Amino acid sequence: MAITLAQIRAFERIARLGSFHAAAQHVGITQPSISHRIQDLEAVLGTELFTRNGPKVTLTADGHALLEYADRMLETADEAVVRFKKRNPLLGLLRLGVNESFAHVCLTDLMGRLEQQYPKLKTSVTVGDTGMISALLNDHQLDIAVISEPGVASHIQRVPIGRNELAWIASSKLKLPPGILTPADLAQNHLIVSPQTARLHTTMTNWFSLGGSAPSRVSTCNSLSVTLLMIKSGFAIGLVPARLVAEELARGELITVPVSVPVEAHRVFLCYQIVEFGPDLEAIVSLTKELISHHQLFK
Repeated sequence: MAITLAQIRAFERIARLGSFHAAAQHVGITQPSISHRIQDLEAVLGTELFTRNGPKVTLTADGHALLEYADRMLETADEAVVRFKKRNPLLGLLRLGVNESFAHVCLTDLMGRLEQQYPKLKTSVTVGDTGMISALLNDHQLDIAVISEPGVASHIQRVPIGRNELAWIASSKLKLPPGILTPADLAQNHLIVSPQTARLHTTMTNWFSLGGSAPSRVSTCNSLSVTLLMIKSGFAIGLVPARLVAEELARGELITVPVSVPVEAHRVFLCYQIVEFGPDLEAIVSLTKELISHHQLFK
């Protein structure tokens, strides 16, 4: 047998009102019914929760201990009811999905602003590629997301927010041929890119196809931060968002590999569940756009 919310609510009302009779009237059931709920609850817990003194009751030590849990359980249940009646993810858990560009540049600021404006809000952040984030949105497992070229269903709203400029990046220690490299030239080098589920991998494949060639050695990594470390070490040349390496380029640690065929930028969208859109979620959309503009993340 498991604890039920009906038992917990009966227990909390008796504890607060001091009698079974008053609690039964408040809950809207008969006194025998509320007594039965408490008997079942005590049976599940294996302890007595009240000391009975005539019509009045007082909490036992275990009753006092349970009251704190009861308050939390009822508060959570009430929050859930409000959350789904109002269709507002900011009243409980905000499930946020982002690509690695946004995670590296803007996520910390976004979390700080949310903490200031919504101090009771809990967040669940998923950082991933286009394939992963799109699938989570389609399965209703995310409320809002920032991703490139999303493959999402009709219940997801897409708001364009810019273009993620891409570039071939290499360590300044790497010895490359002088001048502008063609896809055929670059295909002879060791390359590193995101896995096949990522939009970056498709962009790389299309880029070489446009140049009439195919790379001979491609490694993949599902972490952009680790990919950047490997590029810096000289392990391989990588196709990455240029904004993420702006500081390293300025310091001369990395270089942009000049190429004869431009790399197509990714269109970036802010996506959210249409059924949940309201003033509060609109505020998150506006805040996200503001941070992207402030950090000059996308063009």
